[in-house]
Amino acid sequence: MKYLISLFFILSVYCCLNAQQVTGVVYGNYQNNSRETLPAANVYWEGLSQGVTTDADGRFSIEIPSAGTSRLIASFIGYQNDTINISSGTHQVEFVLMEGVMLTEAVISARRRGSYISRITPIQTEFITSTGLQKMACCNLAESFENSASVTVAFTDAVSGAKQIQMLGLSGSYTQMLDENIPTMRGLASTFGWNYVPGPWMESIQVSKGTSSVVNGYESTTGQINLEFKKPDNTELLFLNLFGASDGRMEANLTSAAPVAKYLWTGLMLHGSAEQTEHDVNHDGFMDMPKTKLYNIYNRWLYENPEKEVESRTGFKFLYDERDGGQISELARYQTHIENRNFNVYNKTGFSIGKHNGHDEDDELEECDEHEDGSIGIITSFTHHEINSTYGAKTYSGKQNTFYANVLVSSFIANPSHKYVAGGSFLYDRFDEEYSDTLTANKTPLTQLFREEVVPGAFFQYTYAGNEKITVIAGLRGDYHNRFGMLFTPRANVKYNITDDIIFRVSAGRGYRSPNVISENIGYLASSKNFNIQSIKNLEVEKAWNYGANLTFYIPMSGDKTVTIGMDYYRTDFDNQAVVDMEYDRRQIYFYNLRGKSYANAWQIDVDATPFRGFDIFAAFRWNDTKITYSNNDQTVTTDKPLTTKYRGLINLSYATKFEKWKIDVTAQYNGSSRLPNLNGYHDAGEKSPAYPLYFAQINKKTKRLDIYAGCENILNYKQKNPVIDAGVPFGTNFDASRIWGPLMGRKFYAGIRLRIGEIK
Repeated sequence: MKYLISLFFILSVYCCLNAQQVTGVVYGNYQNNSRETLPAANVYWEGLSQGVTTDADGRFSIEIPSAGTSRLIASFIGYQNDTINISSGTHQVEFVLMEGVMLTEAVISARRRGSYISRITPIQTEFITSTGLQKMACCNLAESFENSASVTVAFTDAVSGAKQIQMLGLSGSYTQMLDENIPTMRGLASTFGWNYVPGPWMESIQVSKGTSSVVNGYESTTGQINLEFKKPDNTELLFLNLFGASDGRMEANLTSAAPVAKYLWTGLMLHGSAEQTEHDVNHDGFMDMPKTKLYNIYNRWLYENPEKEVESRTGFKFLYDERDGGQISELARYQTHIENRNFNVYNKTGFSIGKHNGHDEDDELEECDEHEDGSIGIITSFTHHEINSTYGAKTYSGKQNTFYANVLVSSFIANPSHKYVAGGSFLYDRFDEEYSDTLTANKTPLTQLFREEVVPGAFFQYTYAGNEKITVIAGLRGDYHNRFGMLFTPRANVKYNITDDIIFRVSAGRGYRSPNVISENIGYLASSKNFNIQSIKNLEVEKAWNYGANLTFYIPMSGDKTVTIGMDYYRTDFDNQAVVDMEYDRRQIYFYNLRGKSYANAWQIDVDATPFRGFDIFAAFRWNDTKITYSNNDQTVTTDKPLTTKYRGLINLSYATKFEKWKIDVTAQYNGSSRLPNLNGYHDAGEKSPAYPLYFAQINKKTKRLDIYAGCENILNYKQKNPVIDAGVPFGTNFDASRIWGPLMGRKFYAGIRLRIGEIK
């Protein structure tokens, strides 16, 4: 059973009462028992044509018929209908729709937004829906954030095709990645892993800023990104996605599901992609992108027995990734070859405990309901990852074995207003790495790096939701690390409803991380710089505080439309950080513990509006101020962190005709400058990258079973000039393919189809 943080969030919604109307809110209750408001749900009177749709926050208001039916129905695609008998004097209701019904597209009367900020979660959370994931090309996870103002994606170097994200002005390694609440993409998979999650497999992405729950561990510093995949009991019987692009990339995705027996379902997801065309648009002798092959398989099983109140989910994943890049001339000397293999198996089992009969005094039907006192969840996961890579004269390989277990008990104290979740966790990591550099001035023979990390821990988290205006989450966990000793992690989140339409959130908490500096900085292998291996052995655990606040305004407009304005500020302060110093010596990269200041400030404002039916506008602006202190051989300087974009502007325009038969999406980005790493020591004047725009457009034609889509990325064909420094002398002291700040590929056209057959209900 999945235990999303939102399991513990409750929102009391106040609406204006009218003697001739019923007002209320429609929630979706997911299979992990978390609730979320449902925008664009249908609410109508039984047997009548009179009906409305909920607004962006799940709210509605409907007139009471003068005579006839008293049964009010709420419906939403993918959920079971809910019906409430409206008795005399009732003016406010609440629907909770359960997952389980996939309606045919012929009855869809409203559309789901591509993304929205949750109104009920105390932790600021952006939900990117399946609609949002289809606004761009046939994306993987790294390409899913082009419409997000909070997350920036960039290449790590000019030869491997690897990508990394930045959030709150810091590398994605400080953002905890979760696969349906199981930590993922850790260690050796942290760089290339962003390319390994196909967009057509995903149901949604949840991006939470700032400090998060203590339930999932101590590694989150700047936030969490949780991935939700298609469920085997509530999806298409067969889904096929085919994609092709002008750069030679071909991709196929297939997902299927079927009931196996009573209470048992299974699902299979397949992915294959390849790009075998050699591109060298800037004629520097290097491929602009490597030739790639990727195969990905995911088989999942669901057992859900409502009679015994037991639910169990099991999954098996395997992937193989191969990349070949470098020079393409007849006398090609500098070559790159990268292979990644990953296998994962997990199980999540949950069951209810201690049921009793309770009576709700506000229940107008005066019926007693059966309530659960609590539940127990058990999560186990094993991951094996291998990487073998060659960058010219450098080699890097590694194996990682990870075992993770988490046991959770959730219940309430006295009454459901005071909830808690408590439990224990266990984490085991084994890393076997090898690195060599046989050419540079500071040669490194084949060197082995081995470490084991054993971390048992315990946690307790309390949630107060007994007041209509305030929700509080406070948690503490303690972990004993075999290398770093005791790690205490306090975290707190508060949401306060200033009014029904103004919400204030504040958060503060601690985060830790064991650095994996070679795999997390693998892009620097594509340079003449040698990694100072000896300095790696002295690194301590990274630790930081994160503080943040968010203010959200929901401004009612004509009809059921709402304009949402969000403003937030977050600061991350490091007590210790693994400093990656590539500027002291142009021939080496040093790693050492922080001696001085390191912090990141991030401001953001965004506006989300629907001027008229079918047309959505989202606009945002973000500003980052990220500093780091270099301190090497008595030289100390505090400066802007290199290759960190100062600001970013974004606007997305989306239009859909009735029943979404046609959809058009246009996105414009304006990416600010960043400081480039100095090549001649700390006191070099240094350079800054230019600011640049990017434009994207896509059109989609939808029928009952088939979507046909086409689009263009980087419409103005903007590219970073000369991404490879001294490309003609790849084994010289000045060669560097890691100073990447902009796009490596120019304009790209693409087209594809999405085919849906049958439904699992």
